[in-house]
Amino acid sequence: MRVLPALLLVLAACGGPEPGPSPGQEGVQAPAFRPERWSRAFAGRPAPDLPLETRPDGTTTTLNEVRRRHPGRPMLVNLWATWCAPCLKELPTLDRLAADARGRLVVVPVSQDLAGWRAVNPVFTPERFPNLRTLVDSQMRLGAELAARGLPVTVLYDPQGREVWRYEGELDWSGPDARRLLGLER
Repeated sequence: MRVLPALLLVLAACGGPEPGPSPGQEGVQAPAFRPERWSRAFAGRPAPDLPLETRPDGTTTTLNEVRRRHPGRPMLVNLWATWCAPCLKELPTLDRLAADARGRLVVVPVSQDLAGWRAVNPVFTPERFPNLRTLVDSQMRLGAELAARGLPVTVLYDPQGREVWRYEGELDWSGPDARRLLGLER
């Protein structure tokens, strides 16, 4: 079973299951770009084709299906969890990015919570994140397939579904550093 080793790595990287910011603290600024967290080591690797839940009823999709629904657009996939404070801190910046880059970039958050929708629903609400729809991977297979060393990790895929680069750790995705990385300078 690969879930346990992946869970242990994620817990170590996030510092364990600490509570994230309480409602109203989401506006706390995520950090700026740190070059040592950016990597092209997996460039060219196709997006894993794993089932990811779209709703609590068990309906699934894959990253490739998401990509096909948005032809010609790159896709930014963010692995996060409800118990990961850095993840919760950067989610509002991903929501702003999704709004600003609509039509040019698809932003796909994917929860890595073992409790699935039971953990995600109270945290990831349309009121908090009106521009994002999360997917849920309660088996944490996506993180394992991506060889993620912790959370959050964000991967940019080109329109053909091949990895371009990844960023490990939190980042202000609505800030100028992220916009330069994504080619979205204003």
